[in-house]
Amino acid sequence: MDIVLNQNVGIKNTELKKVTTEIRRASANVIGNTFKISALIARVDRDELYIEDGFSDVFDYVKQCFGLEKSSAYNLIRVGNDFIEEVKKGNITSYETLLEHGSKDYSISQVFKMLPLGIEKAKELTTDGVITSDMSCRQIERIVKENTEGTKARGKAKTDPEPDNEPDETESNDTVCMIKWEELPDEFCDFLRQRFDFDNFDAIGEIIIN
Repeated sequence: MDIVLNQNVGIKNTELKKVTTEIRRASANVIGNTFKISALIARVDRDELYIEDGFSDVFDYVKQCFGLEKSSAYNLIRVGNDFIEEVKKGNITSYETLLEHGSKDYSISQVFKMLPLGIEKAKELTTDGVITSDMSCRQIERIVKENTEGTKARGKAKTDPEPDNEPDETESNDTVCMIKWEELPDEFCDFLRQRFDFDNFDAIGEIIIN
């Protein structure tokens, strides 16, 4: 879902203005909140928070609580560990990529494609403008292939899946799967609200998984 936030359009109808403001707020939060999920799951893995509750590993925890498969959790953890920073401005906390970008940050699907690069190479290519947030996943994937021949991706989770189960990062696929809020397991929403005080979680319209 790509919503262009054109702030220059004037709206007079009171109710339409209210609805439009809500849409803008929600769409602006989609990327940041998806990154927040990555950061939180990475924290569970990093601090081994799952042990006390009897989960065998972070993948068991994510599967049982949120219904996410190992490959999705694996990528989210890598993003949360290496590609995301927490930004605090006054009382507001947001999550952004460490990559060079303008007002439009990269989507989670685009970051997934950059995982084989490692964060340092990804920062270099985004700073040089070789990769930009306006590119499609296919374009980014092509550049990643050119820059990772003979190398192995870094920044894996502590409890990496076995090699045979590791997702194929280089598979060509421009299709983005949108998981709507109402389709998410109830445990996913409740857990983040209660345990992590997940502010504005209702603002997520969709979570993007590629």
